[in-house]
Amino acid sequence: MNEVWHWLTETDGGLMVRILVGVCIFTFLGVTDFIRHRSRATRWREYLFLLAAVGVALVYGVINDQITVRLSPEYFLYGKGLEPLVGNDLNRLPWEAAKVGIKATWSVGLVIGVAFLLANNPRRDRPRLPYRDLLRHIVKVLAMSILCAAAMGVIGRLGGLVFFSEDFRQMVAHDEFRPRRFMGVYGIHLGGYVGGLAGTVWAVVSIFRQRRSFKVHGQYP
Repeated sequence: MNEVWHWLTETDGGLMVRILVGVCIFTFLGVTDFIRHRSRATRWREYLFLLAAVGVALVYGVINDQITVRLSPEYFLYGKGLEPLVGNDLNRLPWEAAKVGIKATWSVGLVIGVAFLLANNPRRDRPRLPYRDLLRHIVKVLAMSILCAAAMGVIGRLGGLVFFSEDFRQMVAHDEFRPRRFMGVYGIHLGGYVGGLAGTVWAVVSIFRQRRSFKVHGQYP
């Protein structure tokens, strides 16, 4: 039983199974809602929006890791523990890095999508925004992620993140693993998460304000 649980929660195959099960559950609920309510069904639209949010996050994660793996292969080999998987075949590293990006961002995209849907929940006194407007708010999250990633990448490259870890101090002291590049990539990844959080808060507040504006001015999307 422990081996099955480890495979399900720790391996690439287990990750794909969990994603597939989630997709099947959402598909079943969406189809059931459509059969019951036809034109009044809403769940399938919500699930499509969640899928779009996850898709955007996955694209960001893969592109981000394909850029940063070239800036500091050492970050992925030793910081992310990919050396045993890659061995002497460094041509595999970009693919393994892409898998790291997928694992790290698909759940983030799902959380962001859920936050948007909660901010857009039906209320009698406030109209909901169309899903196309919600998709536009994702741009805020992307913009903040990219800006914060770039800023913290520069800070890391200049040595401003050394205090985060004793390992960083040792790397700099012994000039191992091209430490400035390593910390620059660390800053890019950390900044992406910080920016994603800030962008999500910004977008959610904007959704609330936009809905309130429609109410005050008697406008409906």
